[in-house]
Amino acid sequence: MTIKIDGRLLVSTLAARFKEEFGGTLRVYNGRTRCDGSEKVSSLATAVGEYTCRASKTVGGFEKDLKAQFGLTVQVASADDFVLALDEMTLAKLPEIPKNATKADMAELKSKYAK
Repeated sequence: MTIKIDGRLLVSTLAARFKEEFGGTLRVYNGRTRCDGSEKVSSLATAVGEYTCRASKTVGGFEKDLKAQFGLTVQVASADDFVLALDEMTLAKLPEIPKNATKADMAELKSKYAK
């Protein structure tokens, strides 16, 4: 997936592309407040450009990359936006998070990714 941060890209469009590509929810923040989707990404970003990401990238790495490259504060959540994804899991594994995942479900997933 290549993310282009430019003056026209809306948060809702970025989130929709992320969901289509990886099956998870991308939460974008303006400070501590979650964006509703109508904002332009460029109004939140400190830089513009392109970012290419593979499904093998970890959630934590992806979040850090967007912060470092564009100044965007994001969090990756499950497809149903119920829980945050584990930093250790890859973006490809996001669909494995069960709907309405419990703490026990996430602990079980975490044990899969423990090193």
